[in-house]
Amino acid sequence: ILTAVSLLPHENKASVLHMGLSQSLKCENDPEVPIKSKDVLTFRCGWRTWQSRPVFSQNNLNSDKHKFERYMPTGGAFFACTVFGPVTYAPCPVLVFREATEGESLDSKRREFLAHGSMLGADADRIVLKRIILTGYPTRVHKRHATVKYMFYNPDDVRWFMPAGLTTKHGLQGNIVQSVGDHGVMKCLFNAPIKQHDTVCLALYKRVYPKLAPTGEEEA
Repeated sequence: ILTAVSLLPHENKASVLHMGLSQSLKCENDPEVPIKSKDVLTFRCGWRTWQSRPVFSQNNLNSDKHKFERYMPTGGAFFACTVFGPVTYAPCPVLVFREATEGESLDSKRREFLAHGSMLGADADRIVLKRIILTGYPTRVHKRHATVKYMFYNPDDVRWFMPAGLTTKHGLQGNIVQSVGDHGVMKCLFNAPIKQHDTVCLALYKRVYPKLAPTGEEEA
């Protein structure tokens, strides 16, 4: 059987693709073996099949920034998947597979069905952010002022993050006033009196990108 297809403009190029996926009862993945972001997966999009190392994220319709997910969401939750691949226009059905390990099957080439969905589009400007929270502990407290330790260990780091805002686990907001000493201690000012047992947090964000799947030469 010979099948001939035609390509739309730019479909012969590679770009950053975004897919809306979810899991159903037909999926074969073992819940005790989670699927990590940047694992090598196989994508079947229309009549095209390729391998890539995707990143999973939340699909926030009310914002242009989306939170990175370390593992593929389970339980039927809808999520977004970002991969490098050939340009494909929406709507296009998508199937996601994973190569079975040798211990799971006698045929190591068998593929496990992981998720299904549709193409959201090709957009290199979609931002996926990974959040990291640094924590520190107040050692001296006087009303709205506090001396915080153990968040930084270098005065240069304190001065670098001075424009960033601080939060606490009890809902206060504040900022860094100045660095104290040579071991990363800092003075902070908050919008309300802070308690001694509170925890000071600094949220940092980093943009993450998918990766290309390794070729046969790289694996060797």
